Amino acid sequence: MEGVVGVLKGVRGRTADTVYDLFFTDKRMMAAILIHPSDFNDIYGKIDLKTLVFGNLSKQRAVKRRSLDLIESRRSAFANKTVDEILALPRSDLEIDYENIVYVTVKKGILRKSLEFAVKNPLGKKVSFSLEESQIAEAEELLKKVLPGKAK
Repeated sequence: MEGVVGVLKGVRGRTADTVYDLFFTDKRMMAAILIHPSDFNDIYGKIDLKTLVFGNLSKQRAVKRRSLDLIESRRSAFANKTVDEILALPRSDLEIDYENIVYVTVKKGILRKSLEFAVKNPLGKKVSFSLEESQIAEAEELLKKVLPGKAK
């Protein structure tokens, strides 16, 4: 049975407002969506005169509140589930078999820190997640454990 070896929580995806938890098993990495921009369509979809005149501070508070609630509820949905059950959830987005990974690297630029996977199929494809400074050491340790020959 495939078990979770480690989890990298709260990484950013293609956009700054997409947040994932990355699950690493002994065979694959899986990204499960915690927050997606579509979760806030009802909040951002309404532009009224009040928002134009006074700004959107109340909308920002509503988004923050909903984000915290969504993260908590979606992480609790992941608890006590197998990897395949997590993948079957509607919010699972991506999985990469370790056999398909050419290399993985943690980039530590001044402006952007990221975790980048280069895959064999499709050839030349790279999947990247933005990291916070505080996540770099954790990501490097996790990669040494699950992908020792492929971590750069």
